[in-house]
Amino acid sequence: MDNKKFASRVTLLVLVNLLVKIIWIFFIERKVQLNVGFQDFGLYYSVYSFTLILGVINDPGLNNYLIQYLSKGKHHTQHIATLFYLKTFLAGIYIIITFLVGLLLGYKNYDLLGLLIMYQILYSSLNYLRSFLKSYQLLNAEIVVSVLDKGLLIIAFLPILYFNSSFSWTINFYITTHLVALSISLLMCGYYLLIHKISILPKAKIKLNFSVIKRIAPFAVFAFLVLAYNKIDTVMLAKMLPDGNMQNGIYVAAYRFLDATSMLPILFATLFYPIICKIISDSAKVNEAVKNSLSGLIPLTIIISIVSWFYRFQIMTLLYHQNNSEQLSLIFGVLMLSLPLIVVYYVFSTVFTASNNLKLLNLISAGGLLINIGLNILLIPVYQALGAAISSLASFCLIGLAYAIFYHLHFKNTFQLFLWLKILFFALLLVLLAYLIGFLIQNWILGFILFVFGSLVLASLFQFFRFENIKDVISLKP
Repeated sequence: MDNKKFASRVTLLVLVNLLVKIIWIFFIERKVQLNVGFQDFGLYYSVYSFTLILGVINDPGLNNYLIQYLSKGKHHTQHIATLFYLKTFLAGIYIIITFLVGLLLGYKNYDLLGLLIMYQILYSSLNYLRSFLKSYQLLNAEIVVSVLDKGLLIIAFLPILYFNSSFSWTINFYITTHLVALSISLLMCGYYLLIHKISILPKAKIKLNFSVIKRIAPFAVFAFLVLAYNKIDTVMLAKMLPDGNMQNGIYVAAYRFLDATSMLPILFATLFYPIICKIISDSAKVNEAVKNSLSGLIPLTIIISIVSWFYRFQIMTLLYHQNNSEQLSLIFGVLMLSLPLIVVYYVFSTVFTASNNLKLLNLISAGGLLINIGLNILLIPVYQALGAAISSLASFCLIGLAYAIFYHLHFKNTFQLFLWLKILFFALLLVLLAYLIGFLIQNWILGFILFVFGSLVLASLFQFFRFENIKDVISLKP
């Protein structure tokens, strides 16, 4: 497959996944939370986050290792079989450790814990099979399989959620349907590999090779730290407060919009990574790519953050109706202020990953995790779910600053002072614009539209949204 065709398939893959995720977050997951209640959904999400964090035991990076191994044209039967047996062994270890740690943490909903452990194993197994599709560049099949489970659930859930008000929702039913959808996706993917004569378990003797684990350990540590940093707040909320599950449900509801808008930097990072890999040896080109990326993404996310802050109560009322509250709206507003910092995180972490500087990534991530945990311990007992939101924002600020400093030290590039001052001035003007519109216009929908329009005009005047910048990043060559 030529590079142009490959790039178009990867772009389509990302866009399809983005569309499905947005539909899922706003039209399915949000509606399910309203049906089962904030408390039950908060319990579910706490256990889900816990099983996801420990999921690094189940997959410490074997899927990515398999992609790299097969992509190099290596198809040694014994080695592929060894990887399969190793993954199976790790799944067993994951089940035992997760149950034991769950008991120590006081999770008494054994059926919920068991279902979510099974979910993580099936999801990881599907990603393992998808590694073969990616390695053999069967990207059309990869596009279908990547969204098949969520697609099936969307088709099944939409009529029930919106046309059958008498249906009694439970979290266990919600998770069980996920297991069914994942099982169907696994069977479909396995069948597709079978008819293309791609063996996922070649005939070979049973053998465990733990040297692979040693090789991928730095990647596994990074994956664990990132997952723990992003999900530990929901676990701590549930365990530190008497009404932890309710507070967790409120936090998750507020976080949902950030989860959706974060797909913007995630989407960009997916496409940005191979470009940076090609030019990583040329620091001048890397600096130009980073500058163009930041100047395009940060102003856009600042607009989203500021409009979310000023219209936080109206947006949350639109999404959650009578379930909205001043607490939920404030948490939502604080969390959305993290969005520009998430852009900084993804842009710089992508560059460090491409330069194979995992030691630095792990040090910064470990520091961010410790800060986040420390702030949560201090703030959650006092401010409840709002404390977790403040901790998250503060941690992203410190991590973003650390990434920016180490980036300029590592690549020895001049600090883009003018760009950062321009972004800061732009943000201040937007805040003034929001206050002015709020003072002059009472209708929030009209004010919202005018603010977005005015923000885009200002961004154009500041020459942030320039097609040439995007084109320059994409066209960079080594």
